[in-house]
Amino acid sequence: MHLSGDVNQGTVASIPGPPPMCWWEDYANLTLSGENLDTSDPVAVKKYYEEKVRPWLTGHAAVGQLANPDGDYFNSIIAQVAAGKKMTYYSLETREGAITDKPGSAGYDQQVSAVAKACGAPTVRGPYGLVTVSMQAFPTGQEPPPAVAPEDLAAYAYEVMDLKHPTLEWNPHLAKSNDATLVNLPTWLWTTEPEALEERQVTAEAAGISVSVTAKPGGMTVSTPVGGTDCSARQARTAYAPGVDEAAACVFTFPIGSFAYPGGFPVQASTGWQAAWTSNVGAGGDLDPKTMTAVTDIPVIEVETRVNSVS
Repeated sequence: MHLSGDVNQGTVASIPGPPPMCWWEDYANLTLSGENLDTSDPVAVKKYYEEKVRPWLTGHAAVGQLANPDGDYFNSIIAQVAAGKKMTYYSLETREGAITDKPGSAGYDQQVSAVAKACGAPTVRGPYGLVTVSMQAFPTGQEPPPAVAPEDLAAYAYEVMDLKHPTLEWNPHLAKSNDATLVNLPTWLWTTEPEALEERQVTAEAAGISVSVTAKPGGMTVSTPVGGTDCSARQARTAYAPGVDEAAACVFTFPIGSFAYPGGFPVQASTGWQAAWTSNVGAGGDLDPKTMTAVTDIPVIEVETRVNSVS
């Protein structure tokens, strides 16, 4: 699998990748009663199928013959091996839940077709819909790689996306007073991680399937023990600077000092994210929203003014 874009490499290292939708397994691992079968010997495989498997595929089980190659296919592999090509028989395995619709429905055919295409298996039409020909020979050791469902790949790409936590900086920022701001004075609040409020994108590719996930921030909510405010993404990225219009900034006025909180008011900043995905196989859609939060302690003090006279 290949990942690109705004990827959190630490998350990639700590969580498993998406589960495969389908994969090819050496046919020897799936023989009846654990029979020892040399799957690189096409004559032995044909003999095994004709003598041990096909006799069971009769009556209501006859549809199972469609999931296996016909005689011409077996003979073609025998000819290729006789000409010096190394081939091995594999069986297609499909993860439980990869196909959920009932046989005979349009959805079932679509799901079977998607699995077969992803893992390089042919399909044939059966009495209850499409059937995957799940026994195939490939050059030894060169079977198609495991395939991941596009929706699982999208969920994984979203999981490893590097969404930043919106830690805060503020102004006024009185260095001589423990970096405090002031009561009843508009305090500018902005994130020290501008990317915490910028569009993020991750592209994931696996076994010919490519998905792109795009997440967009909806703004920042500021919550304190004495109130809060909502700010746009642009406002939350606007740092204080002389001459900058206050209307362009995220501003909150603390009504009282933070004396009851030794480290300052615990100010929580939260950003909401909406994400959607597209793919090179036509699938796509929305993903569950996410919220990123960070708590920053901001001291708030009062400044008293003594009035000596009134003229």
